[in-house]
Amino acid sequence: MARTTATVVSLRGLSVRPASRIVQEAKAYTSDITFVVDGREASAKSLFHLQRLEMEHGKEILIVADGDDEQDAVEALAQLIESVVP
Repeated sequence: MARTTATVVSLRGLSVRPASRIVQEAKAYTSDITFVVDGREASAKSLFHLQRLEMEHGKEILIVADGDDEQDAVEALAQLIESVVP
């Protein structure tokens, strides 16, 4: 199991468009990937579930992956989250 954190830097938070990019990236990995925000969890491979996390500006996201490509997955998703700017 691999885990890392990322902070939402976009002033708009992670709205539908950037969240859909995250889902697309997450689906490229075979690992199970979960985002945790304020104690709530959601699959990174589901746009609907990610939107329920309310990933607003400044929120810290714990990214947890379990599978063959877990380390690559958490690193790529953390970089993607922190590169989304308004």
